Amino acid sequence: MWLVLCDADDEPAKWAYRGLKSRGLAPLELITTNDMDQGVSWEHHVGREGASVAFTLADGREIHSRTVRGVLNRLRWAPVRNLIYTRPEEREYATQEFLAFFTSWLHCLPKPVLNEPSPHGLSGRWRHISEWIWLASKAGLPTPEYRQSSRDLASEFLFSDSIASGEGTGTVEAIVLNRRVFCVETPPSLREGCLRLSEVSGTTIIGIEFANSSEDSWTLAGVTTMPDLRQGGEELLDWLTQSFMKWREGFG
Repeated sequence: MWLVLCDADDEPAKWAYRGLKSRGLAPLELITTNDMDQGVSWEHHVGREGASVAFTLADGREIHSRTVRGVLNRLRWAPVRNLIYTRPEEREYATQEFLAFFTSWLHCLPKPVLNEPSPHGLSGRWRHISEWIWLASKAGLPTPEYRQSSRDLASEFLFSDSIASGEGTGTVEAIVLNRRVFCVETPPSLREGCLRLSEVSGTTIIGIEFANSSEDSWTLAGVTTMPDLRQGGEELLDWLTQSFMKWREGFG
């Protein structure tokens, strides 16, 4: 069984699901946060012999980690809608516990998992834009001057950030998926840096935005672990399908 895990409003993930299904990847299940919000029974074991998870959705679908062959993971949030019924003074604690539970069971899913869960994010580590700039510089990408002060607004819930500014500044986004870059408008000179950024950040799927003020002047403008996969088109879907099938042979 193959899984696509995503938020209920994640249209790029649903597009990828349809594309993978049309290419014969089966059995394939799309599971959204809405599916996991109500009427779900969970069984999660962690012990010396390893960890496993099994759950039954309200529509009767049964998922067990031992039958999973690969996962496209686009989860950003744990479905905590029902926590509105908890006491206000306990809600934050309950939310963190539920997030920890999701992080734990996601780690039970066998590889490959794109992107893998982290204590800093369900579908890859969340990083502030300042850290992305530092990593991009290490990867050899052109980076802008960046300054931050205590007066700057920040949100722990942002999964992407953009620092592109200035009128007339266009941007393009390159998507890295399993060591391949998708974006016809990205100069070849930047592609190796994009691959290195994916590697040094430990992120299998990553979107890297560049701003260009002139034909030969490109600068990092933003990074996200939740790129719009649709920008990669059919070529990305072909590569994702091939990668999953190849991984199945390697891990199976």
